[in-house]
Amino acid sequence: MIREQRAIELIALCFYVTIYKILKSQNLGGMMAKSHLDKTLTALAGEFLVAGQLCLKGYVASLTLKNYPKVDIFCLNPKNGKQIAIQVKSKRGGNAYHIPESIDIDKNPFVFVYIKKENNVDYYIVPAKDVARLSEKERKDYIEIRPTVNPIQPRMLSVVNMADYINRWDLLELE
Repeated sequence: MIREQRAIELIALCFYVTIYKILKSQNLGGMMAKSHLDKTLTALAGEFLVAGQLCLKGYVASLTLKNYPKVDIFCLNPKNGKQIAIQVKSKRGGNAYHIPESIDIDKNPFVFVYIKKENNVDYYIVPAKDVARLSEKERKDYIEIRPTVNPIQPRMLSVVNMADYINRWDLLELE
């Protein structure tokens, strides 16, 4: 219990230090646009929440610097040496995530963090190949039922289509 409490405290401390560095590096202080700040805070909160969950499960989780492409967290199982890179997508409200157009289906799994009202959190752990398949199907279905819409649409993935992946930490294949 003390180990878990300490992990949460360290993650919270890292969160606040990161926010401070971002605000200072952009030299905006209190002048950052609210929507941009909200998106930044939601993204960072999601990454720290995932890292916290991984630590509580006995893994070593390390957030990347924000310039590492397609990876937000490096994770290691210290018991067997298995490692994985994870891409985190976070959302507060709404029902769909924007997905990168290019997905390497043999690479990093995604963890979708859905922050609901009163800060209740759901985690959807989805292998990259499933993200590619589900988001492409969702795009095709969207265009099919709206024949007059521009056929060039971004990839999206809705929460309802990820129901089978809620709390599926085993899909990270760290054991």
